[in-house]
Amino acid sequence: MKTSRLLIGLAALVPFTATASLGAPSSIGPTGLLTVPTAEVVPMGTTEAMVAYDSLRVADERIKVLPIVNLEYGFKDGEVGATYFSIRGLTDVKALNAKYLFERGDENSYALAVGVIYLKGDAAETDLYLVGTQRLDAKNNARVTAGVMYQKPSGVSGSNTTAMFGLEFGKPGKTTIGLDYVVKDIAAGKLYGAILRQPIAKNLTGQIAVGNNSRFFAGLTLQFGGK
Repeated sequence: MKTSRLLIGLAALVPFTATASLGAPSSIGPTGLLTVPTAEVVPMGTTEAMVAYDSLRVADERIKVLPIVNLEYGFKDGEVGATYFSIRGLTDVKALNAKYLFERGDENSYALAVGVIYLKGDAAETDLYLVGTQRLDAKNNARVTAGVMYQKPSGVSGSNTTAMFGLEFGKPGKTTIGLDYVVKDIAAGKLYGAILRQPIAKNLTGQIAVGNNSRFFAGLTLQFGGK
């Protein structure tokens, strides 16, 4: 497998790992679950930094991503960020992302957002998505997410559009659990996974996740600034 094809697959395979309520950025940008972005954003005026490790299998090849270094910044109704990650033995990748929250319900009962992710290594990919998140249960802060993502690698004629879904439980500052499902990723096909997030100290959160494709992810996120 060529490194360019591996990069294309990683556009959706490296994990999206947390919601704005906990303030943990993902490895390549938008707040979300393991793979599925949500309609939540980093709190306004807050900066978040993450270091992480990811390991997964793509087309019979074991891929190790170390380090993953991410910075995210939240503004009113949106977030922007930048990420660097190294696909060991293959290539280094830089990514930029932005998300805009264009609709929000009363008391954050629901939200709708659009976003873009651009990745560049020895190949490039642009992902566009539309996503909605609905709160189901205020007591347990249960939230369901559904959306669609368009994936377009450079240098090839094909593209991919896929539906995606997620479910998450947990309140800010507490242990949270998330599940997600991507119907058809451009490189790996069906994707599903689970992520656990646990506060370790003030403004510091640990994250661990597993998924199909023999996936394992672990990371630490630090939040600073804001109110």
